[in-house]
This record gives sequence, structure tokens and C-alpha cells, in this order.
Amino acid sequence: MKVTSIKKIFITLALAAVFASCASTPKEIPQDLTAQELIQKGQTEFENGRYKASLRYYNAVTERFAGEPAVYVEATYEIGHLFMKQKKYDKAEAVFQDLIDLYAAAQPGTLPGSYRKLSELEMEKIQAKKQ
Repeated sequence: MKVTSIKKIFITLALAAVFASCASTPKEIPQDLTAQELIQKGQTEFENGRYKASLRYYNAVTERFAGEPAVYVEATYEIGHLFMKQKKYDKAEAVFQDLIDLYAAAQPGTLPGSYRKLSELEMEKIQAKKQ
């Protein structure tokens, strides 16, 4: 049952990433970039205030590397973080809740622990803003 839940969460996040990437405008992303190169480019775009381009790089990671849970979780967290910085709290909340659910369904030690804690902290910030 846990494997089915994980698959459903991965599929849901992957579909969300596909739909979000359709709305972005940056030029094509080279297919030969590694996950870490894509994440770095996403961070660079974010730092330069190019949020759509940043989101496109992170979505590329979630699409191309969905089978690598650690990389997938990192890129998904960055998407949530991007939404937080844009004050799109509803979108951020959905991303962080999906990550927390993914961790709850995963076997202990199969995902990097830091992103669970970071997601929980971001959720606390979102809840505080709602009050």
C-alpha cells in the first residue's frame, strides 16, 4: 500500500510539473544537463528574479529525474520555496504537503531527511500567515 501511495504522489507531482512547465517562456533546456546542473540553473534564475525560468528548470528535474527520489525531492522542495518567495502560499502549501505526504509513505532512510524538516518549517510559516 505504501508503494502505491508513493507512486500516486510521484505521478501527481509530475503531472503538476508538466502543466506548470507549459506556461513558462524560457528557451529549450538542453537534454544533456544533469540534475544538479538543472537545479543550479534554476537557483541562478531564481537569484536573478527570473521566476518562470527558475520554475522551468526545477520542473525539468522533476520530469527527467522522477525515478531518482533524492533529486526529485530536492527539486520539488525548490518549487515550493519559489512559491513562498512569490507569496503564492496556496501553491507552496500544496507542494510542501505533497512532500510531507511522500515522506510519510516512504520507507525510513530512502529520502533525504532535510527536505522533510524544511517542508514542515515552511508549512508552519504558511499557517502563521493564515492567522
